Amino acid sequence: MDIKQKIGNKILNSSGSVQHYKKQIDKLNKKVERLEKENNSTNRLLNTLFLDYDLTPSPLLQNFRNLSLELLRFMDNICKKYDLEWWMRGGTFLGAIRHDGFIPWDDDMDSGMMRSYYDKFVDVLPEELERNNLDNKIKINFRQRNAFVEGATSFLQLFYYSDLKKGIDLTALDVFPFDYMKDYNGEDFGQLYEDVRLQYYHDLVDSNGDYEASIAKVYESLNLTREQTPFMLNGVEGSAGPNRLNKLQVFNTDGIQPFKRVKFGKYEFPGPKDKDYYLKNYYGDYWKVPRVLTFHQRMGRLRKYPEIHEIMENEAIYLKEVNDNFE
Repeated sequence: MDIKQKIGNKILNSSGSVQHYKKQIDKLNKKVERLEKENNSTNRLLNTLFLDYDLTPSPLLQNFRNLSLELLRFMDNICKKYDLEWWMRGGTFLGAIRHDGFIPWDDDMDSGMMRSYYDKFVDVLPEELERNNLDNKIKINFRQRNAFVEGATSFLQLFYYSDLKKGIDLTALDVFPFDYMKDYNGEDFGQLYEDVRLQYYHDLVDSNGDYEASIAKVYESLNLTREQTPFMLNGVEGSAGPNRLNKLQVFNTDGIQPFKRVKFGKYEFPGPKDKDYYLKNYYGDYWKVPRVLTFHQRMGRLRKYPEIHEIMENEAIYLKEVNDNFE
């Protein structure tokens, strides 16, 4: 630093304006440190409460969980009937491992299916709903993707209503398709994946919903196959991507399959074979409650409706009877 710079810095640092801003920065730094300590303390408290205590859910929350379990069981019954493989994924599987059931603040369910099984499930679902007298209660929905392309739809969602015509959705189950990759060398193909996803939505809309033709282009662009290979990844319809809710990952198939049934609430459902492999890749240190929680707000909406306790309880009983007598 030459003499001119030294003199300039000395004059600048001695000015009242600079000293004022330095004091403000010091105050902000101290405030950030205090907030960090408070956040860390709150996070430790949540870990203690949710991981070390047996918390009792409210009657409404318990009835919600009972109904949700039966919806998951209904899917499992259909898959058993048609020899379709599926698994609990994301927060649902994390809840099974870390909480023996639902994550305390979660209020929906996530599942995954390889593409061939997913397509078959979509085909047989309407018939099974009608046969089990659930077509007036369970709505088949494909997630809207208007933010990408107006009119585009993506993965399958099942919403359970007390009455489709005038009811409210009491619980939901997301079903995400997955695909096998013919080969993978570890390269970053995130941008290609996003480009292919966008093109898929355009193709789907432009072809008036020709799913087979649209997904065939995805398979060609991303080097995918329906035959089992050592690598698998999220279908383009899901929430994974380089700038999406979940990071895009290529999983080793032998870390996920064959699926292993694990306890979830009072039932057992299939999950990834190697829980540590899957959950560490997905969440990192999955035994800790995260510092930032994601809420869907379904329970907050349900509390506002009159007689919701009775409605939820009756629907859980109804769906349980359907499952108990499923053929």
